[in-house]
Amino acid sequence: MNNDQNQEPTIANEPSTVASHVESKPRKKTMSEAALAANRANAKKCTGPKTREGKFKASLNALKHGSYSHKFVVKTEDAAVFENFSKSFIDEFQPATPSELELLQQLISAAWRRHRIAELIQLRIDKAIDHALAATPAPTPAADITLKAFDSLEHEKSSFTRLVAHEFRLAALFQRTLGRLQSIRDKKIRNETKFARDPFAFAA
Repeated sequence: MNNDQNQEPTIANEPSTVASHVESKPRKKTMSEAALAANRANAKKCTGPKTREGKFKASLNALKHGSYSHKFVVKTEDAAVFENFSKSFIDEFQPATPSELELLQQLISAAWRRHRIAELIQLRIDKAIDHALAATPAPTPAADITLKAFDSLEHEKSSFTRLVAHEFRLAALFQRTLGRLQSIRDKKIRNETKFARDPFAFAA
């Protein structure tokens, strides 16, 4: 009997017995090498295009899908209209290099702003005609009403003259940019034609 009593503390203090009563701590999950490699690959994808060609395609898509609209469209204008407007230029010129895309953006900007100014001019004329009609007794020839409206715009509102001058400047800018873009494209075509005729001409 005494031997059994003496053995009880020994059994209770054995490491195997103590460990069975202690809750095991949860192990930290480690990420496999494959998962780490996948995360690194995804991180690289999220940083945007790295190559010149990739950046060019991204810029072209941004212009094509209206992501650049905040640079051209004011709050009272429709971004969807600008998107269609820019797409028409892209479809016509099909830019293939960053320099062509840059000139095309300048071309679109000049054309879009010129259209805006033209619309503002038309609104100013219409309002001036409305005022002239209200102040002129009927019947009065339409040409006289229009002349009176333009006289009031030129003499009473000098900003109208500035708008007209600005429209002409934007039209001239459009023509200059268009000439530069066509010059680059023509030069590229000439080089491609020359290379096709003599592939060793550029080796020297």
